[in-house]
Amino acid sequence: MKLCSLGEIQISTLIEREGPQRKTVELFPTADRERALKHFREMEAFLYQPASDRIYNTYQSFLVRMPGRTVLIDTCVGENKARPPHFSTYPKQPWLDAFTAEGLSFEDIDLVICTHLHVDHVGWNTRLVDGRWEPTFPKAKYVFGRLECEYWQAQVNKGDDLAGRIWVDSCLPILKSGRAELVEMDADLGDGLRLRPAPGHTPGMFCVIVTRNGQSEIMFVADVLHHPLQCREPDWSTCFCTDPALAAKTRRELFEDIADTETLVIPEHVPFPTVGRIESDGGRFRYSFPFPWWNARD
Repeated sequence: MKLCSLGEIQISTLIEREGPQRKTVELFPTADRERALKHFREMEAFLYQPASDRIYNTYQSFLVRMPGRTVLIDTCVGENKARPPHFSTYPKQPWLDAFTAEGLSFEDIDLVICTHLHVDHVGWNTRLVDGRWEPTFPKAKYVFGRLECEYWQAQVNKGDDLAGRIWVDSCLPILKSGRAELVEMDADLGDGLRLRPAPGHTPGMFCVIVTRNGQSEIMFVADVLHHPLQCREPDWSTCFCTDPALAAKTRRELFEDIADTETLVIPEHVPFPTVGRIESDGGRFRYSFPFPWWNARD
């Protein structure tokens, strides 16, 4: 499903799951519920479900078509993997159907970028073939953050069971295949693709910036922003952040840098139409969907 385009660059989303998920204070442990409700009343209706007090959330991958290069950013949860019920009990076919609808085969992906190595960002890195985990995209180079890999390897060594399963079935096979490139958090990937450090949610997370004519025009902000509520309350980090204070600092600095510019931001978990701009509002910010004709959901 198309999200946006800039000249010859085309951006689409591959949605694996979308719908109301965690309650506000479950996702944002330091949230003030009454203040959150006030913010929700000023936002688009598809971002929040009042009856259940649940945040509307999406697991999705992003497909970037650019001249001579087809790029996939983050790979959701994937299938046939031992995961907690929240991740394993919903059907994964929608992601495969969305990929097929783009007219692509797995062999057409040139580059896979994992902004960090959480369960919902690495799953389709691999698929089960004859009892073995093999790279899903056999011709692609996979980009992992060096610091991110070191952190998760350390968690595995400490005996973290879920981290171990994610590492073994979705990351280690890529490393062993020789298709992985470990990069710094500010790496230049060429062709107008570069990374921006975004630590806090995880120690080595980064954003992916697409530049055109030397200007930053699209920024995939990963999990710096889980929901537009965090524009109103930048200090509210998620329950999944390894360092909530650093995550909040990273978020505020990013917002201050790009607020009121033409930069389009594409967060991992904001539901369709996803693409937005950051607007300043005193000490707070607002998330603006710049394509209003996409705001009417089917």
